[in-house]
Amino acid sequence: MKRKVNPLIQAINEASSKSRRDGHELISKAKMLEQKKMKIRANYSAVFKDLDLSMHNLYMRTSMYKPTIDISMNHLESFKDIQLTTLLDFFTSQTDKVSTRDWPQYLNRDYTFELEDVVVSISAYVRSDSPTCRKVKVGVKIEEVDQYELICD
Repeated sequence: MKRKVNPLIQAINEASSKSRRDGHELISKAKMLEQKKMKIRANYSAVFKDLDLSMHNLYMRTSMYKPTIDISMNHLESFKDIQLTTLLDFFTSQTDKVSTRDWPQYLNRDYTFELEDVVVSISAYVRSDSPTCRKVKVGVKIEEVDQYELICD
């Protein structure tokens, strides 16, 4: 007869196993990034050399697919900002796998470029007092949302 495992012990064992799997996955991602580091540096470091990190942010993320370079460009006067257009021109010349998405409520446009060795994601935010960009109301969206209460007898 098989002995019943205490549910708490079972939960601890499962959490421990999951943490080990997660740890191995993180190590694998770090190794992949280390292997690609020199190629990524050679291919893209020049385009970032003048990026003003006192105003903008640059991050590197890893995934099982490809490393991702995340750039947040903040307080832009417009989407024609010279640092932004320099990055966009460079990455557009590297791939035709490009997508954009606007977030009017945040005065933000996201650009995503899928390159051979990395994904580049640029989030560009214009200032709220931008002379060229503004949020314009184009309609009203009304959603019906169910409301619930918990009633117990």
